[in-house]
Amino acid sequence: MDTQQKTPEPRRVQPRRIKTATKNGDLVRERRERLINAAIGVFIEKGFHNATVRDIGRAAEMTQGTIYNYVSSKDDILYMVCDRIVAEYNGETRKVLATSHDPVERVHSAVRAISAVMYRHRREIRLIYQDSHLLDAKSRRVILARVEEFIGMFESILRDAAAELGLALPHPHLAANMLTFLPVMIALRGWSLRASATPPEVIVEEISRFVVRGLGFPLPP
Repeated sequence: MDTQQKTPEPRRVQPRRIKTATKNGDLVRERRERLINAAIGVFIEKGFHNATVRDIGRAAEMTQGTIYNYVSSKDDILYMVCDRIVAEYNGETRKVLATSHDPVERVHSAVRAISAVMYRHRREIRLIYQDSHLLDAKSRRVILARVEEFIGMFESILRDAAAELGLALPHPHLAANMLTFLPVMIALRGWSLRASATPPEVIVEEISRFVVRGLGFPLPP
């Protein structure tokens, strides 16, 4: 008997449309990319509430008038920042997993990959956890849907590995949430990890081994 709980597929949420006064799609993408890169640095330095559109424009080398051709508000910029960060760590993790085909090895590779991505993007991840609650309801649903898709990818990895080993995995969705959330401590507890002076590669490997053991999977030799 299959005791694994079936988790419903996350409901697809249409991306939020951001109004633009410019019809040139390539120009819109280029200018918004500049805004996102600038805003990440400004939000990290000043916080969302204290940052102004003028601050972001100065960092992006764009006037306020130009900025409002591509977004309607600072809230639009925060949404684009959150969306870009989630898409980046999702995409980078998928690239690593594409090189590993053994179901059991993929579990360890998956945790190592997400831990490494969290370390590289620790400032941006911390920004999401600090400011994503400020998004409007529609934007927040879009971001959470992307995160749920990310969790679902790891749920599939765990199911495949459990089936390969004949291991019981009664709560795969919960297990996938634990797998994807624990490495976030790299961003949220960076102040403590820095104080310990633990090398990044050791942090990534120790978290990976801890999660794999905790989920009941064997460690690779």
